Amino acid sequence: MNRALSIASLAAAAVLALAAVPALAQESRPFNPIGRPGGAAVPGAPVAATGSAPIAPPPPSAVRATVNKSIQKLADAWNTPELRKLLSPTYYDRDRVGDALVSKVPRDATLRVLGVESIQVLAQYTQPTTDGMEQEVITKVSVTLRTQVEFNDPVLGFQRREGLNEAIFTLKEIR
Repeated sequence: MNRALSIASLAAAAVLALAAVPALAQESRPFNPIGRPGGAAVPGAPVAATGSAPIAPPPPSAVRATVNKSIQKLADAWNTPELRKLLSPTYYDRDRVGDALVSKVPRDATLRVLGVESIQVLAQYTQPTTDGMEQEVITKVSVTLRTQVEFNDPVLGFQRREGLNEAIFTLKEIR
């Protein structure tokens, strides 16, 4: 009996000792520098097109006015065939967005923009136009929007679905 008790206590001590050993397979993550104006180029950061030059950011009021027009245009085109024309050709699964709107969203659904949470200029640069005669200013802007989709459900009646969305606008201006 004593022998059985001592073997059991040795086994319990071995299990507790193994549980106390720290895990040796830990994860390590690389430290990536945060980009800053005037600093060295950050590896993996977006690069402007060839022949382009960075410029000083525009005043926030000018960006806000242009973005507000773009937001309204997007909201008006939502749930219509016009939305595909507004999406960039490089937009991931561009055609699938239009198909999803047709197949999954009620036809009478409308998008209402409840508010603009934030507007942030991601990049701004100039580049020659395709004919090379003028310069165009390209501004990439991230906008966080509070939105609401409204529609009539045949069973539940009038429905509202709120959401927080991010949209990236590419604004072009010819100088």
